[in-house]
Amino acid sequence: MKMLITSGRIRSIISGAKTEKDIERAFRSHGIRFSYDTRAGFLAFRIAARSGSVLVYRTCSRSAPFMVRSAAPTAPGFPLFPVLHPDY
Repeated sequence: MKMLITSGRIRSIISGAKTEKDIERAFRSHGIRFSYDTRAGFLAFRIAARSGSVLVYRTCSRSAPFMVRSAAPTAPGFPLFPVLHPDY
């Protein structure tokens, strides 16, 4: 049976990690498949989870904790296509 990976489970796995290497070792020891992602301009771990991709990255500095968030794109606040009204 395949293990269900959720963001809460990932948070509990990396709770004591101090460096990126600690996170990598923790993921490998738990059998979690991950990839490196640098599209945002910083190093992040991308994990395929139950609810979609999850990113794990350092928030601010080397002493700051790691952040676990969804990598799903957000919906834009404006329409992508112009809305044509019959009044025009």
